[in-house]
Amino acid sequence: MTTRTQMRTMLRRRLADEGPDPLWNDEFLNDAIAEAIRRYSTSVPRQDVAAIAVQAGELEIEMPENVNALRVARVFDDRGLLWRRWEGSGEAPPVPQGQPVGASTWRVWANALLLGAPAQRTGLWRIEHLVHRVEPTDDLAPLDIQPNDEDIIVALALAVALSRRAISEGKRYTGRAGVHPLAAAARSAQVDADRMFWARTHRARGGSLDPRAGQ
Repeated sequence: MTTRTQMRTMLRRRLADEGPDPLWNDEFLNDAIAEAIRRYSTSVPRQDVAAIAVQAGELEIEMPENVNALRVARVFDDRGLLWRRWEGSGEAPPVPQGQPVGASTWRVWANALLLGAPAQRTGLWRIEHLVHRVEPTDDLAPLDIQPNDEDIIVALALAVALSRRAISEGKRYTGRAGVHPLAAAARSAQVDADRMFWARTHRARGGSLDPRAGQ
């Protein structure tokens, strides 16, 4: 797995800044990599699983602090059966104090899952949900990204670094072109990242970019 040190090396290679006296210091590039991970996480959140204890007869399952109910993708009961997300198509919505609708469905309200039918028995339910990826805080831990997505992170970090440098130097720019060359390069890097995101989306089949696939 790729570490922040390795990612900085890739980034410097793209910036042609591998000499003994680099123009871009490590702290600046680390900030750009962290921002790249945040942007990447928006499109490619990490998939996680929570085991939630559910009592027989329950119609409302409160999510723990580490699970955002709005980012729940799939729900399986203790028997491994999939409960469908309520889509509002001809079915009454699950209401905890109301009459059960009888269907094995769920919907989100506040930070809880409201069930369309009571849990049949006590047990642990599998809640598949999406979480934000962790920003790197040291040079040794692997980056929290999917395998083979290093090129996307490089492109995003490059766009961030060039854009920030363009803003910093903008007041001193006296060129005839209306756009600072670094800003133009940042746009090009962002276009590269967008293209790779597009390719990744069309490459995925029911994976991380389509968390609700298969419901």
